[in-house]
Amino acid sequence: MDLLLEITNSPVIECYFIFFLGSGFEDIDWNNKLIKGYENQFLEIKKKSEAVEFVNIVLKEDFNDDVKNDKSLTHLRHRLEKLKKQLLKIYFTSIKKEKEFLNEYEYVGDFNSIISKLFLQMKRLQLVIQPDVQIATSVHATSKITYLTARGFWLNEFGERERKFVKSLGRLDEFKEGKKDPIIEKLGIEKIREVSLQEYNEKYPD
Repeated sequence: MDLLLEITNSPVIECYFIFFLGSGFEDIDWNNKLIKGYENQFLEIKKKSEAVEFVNIVLKEDFNDDVKNDKSLTHLRHRLEKLKKQLLKIYFTSIKKEKEFLNEYEYVGDFNSIISKLFLQMKRLQLVIQPDVQIATSVHATSKITYLTARGFWLNEFGERERKFVKSLGRLDEFKEGKKDPIIEKLGIEKIREVSLQEYNEKYPD
């Protein structure tokens, strides 16, 4: 199923919208620099409630404090901001007023695909910045030594969450505080971020 159709039709997403979205013009933060300047285009859209929903999903950032305070991630957040700007610009482009769009694209499905692909790219980049990681243990059958691995999730071509990355973190007894050692999660996130960024860059070279 097309990602954009999936996110707009999903009952789960519809319930999610009820929590933090309304259906009016005032529900968009027009002071946000990513959306500033598109008020007139918004007013011309017939289904304003759906526009509010989509725009707020794009604008929403729920990164944790560690990510927000990590200066080494600034360049990735800048890339994310640039991508969001591109997505919103296309979303608010008038095919009647900017007819050069029609030189390359003809069908409604073409525009839907453009937005869907950019939306998926955005969600993947968000996963690079703040990886979805699980820490797992395994015991070697012969030595009985416990090892740690970080397992990272990704979004496939259908926008579905799936486990894709596995990175070794070493032996459990190498960590002073055992399973409760805070460095384990941090190390796991770093390793999954590294491999997911490589995956992202291969898929979306600048």
